[in-house]
Amino acid sequence: MRETLPGFISAFTKVLLSRRGKRVGSDTRKKVGRVRRPREADELYRWIVRHTGLVIPRKSVCPHHNAPFDYIQAAYCDEADLVVWAPRGGGKTTLGALATLLDIVHKPGCQVRILGGSMEQSLRMWEHLRPMIEEHAADRVQGKLQARGVKLSNGSGVAILAQSQRSVRGQRVQRLRCDEVELFDREVWSAAQLVTRSRTAKEAKKFGAGARPIRASIEALSTMHEPYGLMQRIVEEAPSAGRRVIKWCLLDVLERCVDRECSVCPLEQECGGAAKMADGFMRIDDVIAMKRRVSRETWESEMLCLRPSRKDTVFPQFRADRHVSESDWWGGIPAGGVQKCLAVDFGYRNPFVCLWIVADVAGRVFVMDEYVSQGRSLPANAAEIRRRHAGFAIVCCDPAGNAVSAQTSRSDVDVLREAGFIVHTRPTRVQDGIDRIKAALEPASGEPTLRIHPRCRQLIKSLECYHYKQDGSELPHKDNVHDHCIDALRYYYVARPAPTGPPRCY
Repeated sequence: MRETLPGFISAFTKVLLSRRGKRVGSDTRKKVGRVRRPREADELYRWIVRHTGLVIPRKSVCPHHNAPFDYIQAAYCDEADLVVWAPRGGGKTTLGALATLLDIVHKPGCQVRILGGSMEQSLRMWEHLRPMIEEHAADRVQGKLQARGVKLSNGSGVAILAQSQRSVRGQRVQRLRCDEVELFDREVWSAAQLVTRSRTAKEAKKFGAGARPIRASIEALSTMHEPYGLMQRIVEEAPSAGRRVIKWCLLDVLERCVDRECSVCPLEQECGGAAKMADGFMRIDDVIAMKRRVSRETWESEMLCLRPSRKDTVFPQFRADRHVSESDWWGGIPAGGVQKCLAVDFGYRNPFVCLWIVADVAGRVFVMDEYVSQGRSLPANAAEIRRRHAGFAIVCCDPAGNAVSAQTSRSDVDVLREAGFIVHTRPTRVQDGIDRIKAALEPASGEPTLRIHPRCRQLIKSLECYHYKQDGSELPHKDNVHDHCIDALRYYYVARPAPTGPPRCY
């Protein structure tokens, strides 16, 4: 009797559940998953917990951050272009795999491609996704589950792509999920912007009565650790590109703290007791161990998501909260006691840059405006410079501007002089100008002597992002983006005339 009773109960349970239209074990999960597509956030969350066992934080701990579930909800319900900025180990890859499962299971005909910063990164998301498919959609797999992709009987499918233009070009899919875009080749990212195609209502009919239109979208998931990297550019351009930025840090995915004393906890500085309200999955002991292994800079950029790392930047001394201000030291520009100069870096195909700079006899410098243009002649640029601000006659510029053009028999310096400017040039090493800018940003004693108006956006960005090559070179990288404003500024510091007039009291 003892041997047969368990078998009897099991058989009875199967019969009972079958009468209710359900099945037991893993089959129950598959059947429930097919009954109804989640329609709203709460229903979607319950489906995920019930069928995958993943408990995703739904509330952020940090002000102005998102919860990880916000990404899943936006990817599944909104179907819009998204940028996910999250920490190392913060669940980006797992959640990307989950979003892919939801797409291919609940949206017939949805084609998804996974593009990682490397083939290894692409395979990492696939390694998270494959067990989910085997658990929840094995009965829908068409043919065999491939090593790098799968097709389902509802017309949906997923495959991973290599980090190359050849792999990306020619794709016509509804969803492109890009993991760790900080590691992407910029040309591959550009090519990837043209691969998505929406599924119309007419096209959806061939996938059955339950199929619906699908809005095409691209998602970018990554940490941000390079101040001049692709991820920073994507985040900055997101508003104009119509992309929503979803951001969380390690505190938003930290497990709840229940028995630790804040005053002696290594995480007290960044946590401040917030973990008492957390409901994440990262173990506190693991996070403490990671913090002890890395520098403060790495910790703040890759785990707290505060800012990109300043590693390899030329001007780590620059801080916007310290060096950027709407006013100079004088509370306005007085009639006397200051020197007005223009700092110019020549360019036509490359950017032409002009900075309006005011300095007092004490050596304090205020960059009050900037002008950056491409594809305009030097006379046109000179006219624009004249139009913007009066009283700036001295120009400090690139000594290469003294070279005579074979076509016009004039140099750029000649053109400026003919336009009425007083031109100063001085050949020096690049490092000489950089050293003088560094000294102005952070003198050996006293306050900084360089202040910049916030409207000088390109100069501010250049000071943050101007960086050395990663090959160990001692010279900064000429990336044709951040070097031109810096060149103009260093021309000013090496070629400016000595201030005149008696020192003033402030």
